[in-house]
Amino acid sequence: MAFLFFLAGPNAGRRYNLVKGDYILGRRSDCQIFVPDMRVSRQHARIHRENSGWTLEDLGSNNGTYVNGERVQSTKLKHDDEIAIANNRIRVEMPSNQQHNKHDSGLTIVDIGNPEVYVNATESKSGFSPLVQSNAGRIDTHTGNFRLLERKFQAVQNLLEIMANVADPDKLVESVVAQLLEVFAQAHSVGVLVQEENTGELKVQCRKTRKNRVFGGDLKVPGTIINHVMNHHSAVLLSEADNTKAPEFKSADPVKQPTKEPNGSRMGAPLQARNMHYGVIYVECKDGSFRQEDLDLLTSIAAQTGLAIHAARMHAQLLKRQRLERDLRVARQIQRSLMRDPPNVIGLEFAIHYEPAYQIGGDFYDFIWHDKDHLAIVAGDVAGKAISAALYMARLTSEIRGRAGIARTPERLLKRVNEEMVKLGDDGMFATLVYAVYELASRTLVFTNAGHCVPLLRRGDHVFPLHADRAHVAPIGVMPDLEVGEAKVQLYSGDLLILTSDGILEARDARGNEYGLKRLSRRIRTARGGPDDVVKAILQDVDSHVASGSQGDDMTIVAMGIADRRARRRSTTLTGLVPHDTPPAPTGEEG
Repeated sequence: MAFLFFLAGPNAGRRYNLVKGDYILGRRSDCQIFVPDMRVSRQHARIHRENSGWTLEDLGSNNGTYVNGERVQSTKLKHDDEIAIANNRIRVEMPSNQQHNKHDSGLTIVDIGNPEVYVNATESKSGFSPLVQSNAGRIDTHTGNFRLLERKFQAVQNLLEIMANVADPDKLVESVVAQLLEVFAQAHSVGVLVQEENTGELKVQCRKTRKNRVFGGDLKVPGTIINHVMNHHSAVLLSEADNTKAPEFKSADPVKQPTKEPNGSRMGAPLQARNMHYGVIYVECKDGSFRQEDLDLLTSIAAQTGLAIHAARMHAQLLKRQRLERDLRVARQIQRSLMRDPPNVIGLEFAIHYEPAYQIGGDFYDFIWHDKDHLAIVAGDVAGKAISAALYMARLTSEIRGRAGIARTPERLLKRVNEEMVKLGDDGMFATLVYAVYELASRTLVFTNAGHCVPLLRRGDHVFPLHADRAHVAPIGVMPDLEVGEAKVQLYSGDLLILTSDGILEARDARGNEYGLKRLSRRIRTARGGPDDVVKAILQDVDSHVASGSQGDDMTIVAMGIADRRARRRSTTLTGLVPHDTPPAPTGEEG
């Protein structure tokens, strides 16, 4: 199986499986591989199956697609290729069967640089005898010590096998604790203290004694060991000569070792991997003592255990992230299904663009028939992002649709919808929206703006903000008793109505400058063609403004054009409306 692993960019750390079919990489939310980066084109590149491999094809992107530093139009991908799209770096993984086997074996080779291994053929009937040389330079060749070494060697093998096959961090720790009692024959009890991720506090996760085969119980660890292991991140051997002397500890660092070989009854070693510190392994004995070679062995085991815990936690986080991504993909599909396609109406033309900043967003739009002659156009924005905003949006659109057949005007409808949304009691959650009802027979538009971006109307060579004081009210879900008004404007052939979200107006360039209402109005005025052409022109202008900046908010545009009729004369003025290059003023007839 092939994979794409994001090394840098908004998706850094994510891994995508390539199974079959086509995969579109781009900024559009419906892309199979969604990349929320403004420098990435909406449909930037395509990866598709070709024979037994995968081919990458650039889809005419603005910033290009690069493989191993070279710009490409179409190329066959190989294992370890690196794809660069804007600031995103993606590694291609196509493991062979041999590489799969290596991965499945779980074999990890770590150069611990501590004990050396010697072979002495005369000491073993089999011709092979592993003899461990301690830092003091002594070689254990006594029969009893040889058997002890053999037992330790087998226990370490068991530990390596456990680390390779146990994916659950908690079960891994329990298995390591059980094996440590086999490794250290003189040990009375073994425990593992794990550092809490949020608080950094050490807590006993697992403890086992030689007599008590049940995991758990209290564990008393000397503060000297805890402080040394956690502060210096190295193993320590603690000994007490007598009750009148303070405890002394021996470091695992051979450079700091005294001339006399140390021994002690308690030792500890850090669990760590790749600059991540997970806790402490603690071992103590009542009869006998530990020597330097025991401390070296514990250090090695702790290092292997730290790597295994790190891998297990990363695996668990990856599975959690994959589940979350799967849930987000489903939520995105559900959210998009809630937004209806524009109706097919003679005399009207529609164009829509919807682009969430993340996989799911808070923007929404809708088309609702009040009756056969009255069509409502809705565009709004829920405060917040992601799951909470999507759920609030689903409830809000459900309320609007459910009451549209009863409350025929924006004033009545929004007042009742607001009452229901206030009852939810979600602190900080609210929505802005424009609700406009278009009457097909008279070509009049009645609208209310609940704290949303001002609608724009293009007529001839002018762009007018549709603003009226009475029709501009507070957002939905903020005030229990919302006073709602509405305004009316007459539309004519050739008029073009534009509804946007603040993601368009507040799109920022690298210096933090906003796109703004003035530039939007200018682009609408100079654009040629119908609604679809105007929407494309706006998006191109926004992309040009943002350039290397990033998308911080959802972007939505809803455009409605009034088709020409020979029987009607096109007008170039609106009573009470002002062009875009003067400050917004009250517009339309207040009702």
